[in-house]
Amino acid sequence: MTAGGLVLLPLALILEPPLPLLSAVNLAGLAWLGLIGAAATYALWFRGVARLEPGTVSMLGMMSPVTAVILGWVWLGQSLSLLQMIGAAVVLGSVWVGQRANRPHPAGPPARPASGRSKTAMHRVTKGEPSCPL
Repeated sequence: MTAGGLVLLPLALILEPPLPLLSAVNLAGLAWLGLIGAAATYALWFRGVARLEPGTVSMLGMMSPVTAVILGWVWLGQSLSLLQMIGAAVVLGSVWVGQRANRPHPAGPPARPASGRSKTAMHRVTKGEPSCPL
């Protein structure tokens, strides 16, 4: 994001009108957006991503737009069309199904080797010994 901002900075300085003088309230809002709205949220996001399984993390990307739409509807009084509600339901259902598929299954009886070899024969093969006597 910083690199993108630096690339756009010269264009903004050339094409956009100059900024008005900033008040203390403006600077406080800018500091809030920079520190809490960006830095703290990214730190929490990457901390959580590091602790979760990849399958779980992959589903979280779909939740961001749905969360934004729901927050806009609840707090800002924005309207939702039937198609948007159906889309949100499809995304939520997909995330739910994806999370169920990523759950570890309960441990069952130990699996037998697929080739039908005994554990001793498999052990010899891994040590470099022939699996059947000559």
